[in-house]
Amino acid sequence: MGIKYSVQALTQTKEGGLVLHPKYFKYLQIHCPNFAMEACKVTTRMREIVLSSWEAIASGNTPGMKAKVAPGSSPVVFFYDYFYGSLFKTAPEVKPLFRASIIIQGKALISIVQTVTNEANVENAIEKVVDLAYRHNKYKVKMGYYNVLGNVLLTAVRECSGDGVWNAEMEAAWRHVYAFMMTAMCPILYHGQQDPTDKEKQMAKTGKYLHSVTFRRPKEVEPATSVVPTGQCPVPGMTSINPGQCPVPH
Repeated sequence: MGIKYSVQALTQTKEGGLVLHPKYFKYLQIHCPNFAMEACKVTTRMREIVLSSWEAIASGNTPGMKAKVAPGSSPVVFFYDYFYGSLFKTAPEVKPLFRASIIIQGKALISIVQTVTNEANVENAIEKVVDLAYRHNKYKVKMGYYNVLGNVLLTAVRECSGDGVWNAEMEAAWRHVYAFMMTAMCPILYHGQQDPTDKEKQMAKTGKYLHSVTFRRPKEVEPATSVVPTGQCPVPGMTSINPGQCPVPH
């Protein structure tokens, strides 16, 4: 027997920051420390920086891409190759998790980033990453891998942007976008659920999650049996007890 109750795992501050329930935030701090922010907020300025910097990389119009990409080659494919090559070198154990082609994987990655940056509304952005989190649970992606992936992503964007383009403001923008994704995904990744019901998925899109508490039925207590043979006095030196007699010597 047990009960189910809902927990508000995600809340939004008046300033638009996304806040995790302490239980989940601690989990994020342990497994994804570089992207654990107490009140993660993606500002309009940050969204603009991320979108414009990606457009520049994808079109090959950054110093980094001009120096690295061969004439006639696709800047986007180069970025995907660079990113996943760096990821597999840094964490070779994750390679089996990426079964699709590099191009498909790369498109999925950038699609997620663009989804978050294009959604000014926090609730809408959360909805977009919920399905992603459930899919990644099916792929058996460990929480610690997300920290590695985020670090490699920032390095790839930095290298492909090049000197004179990449700066502290751009790094903060990309870091906040990725941190927002991890904050929104964290409760789902924590529970590891792969096949949620429609109700559970709808709740997750509003930052709520069902918890279950199971109560074990106590074992029935068997009547104790006497360790003293019938008719035998438990007090040393006495062989029997007469009615009305105190068994303890005075």
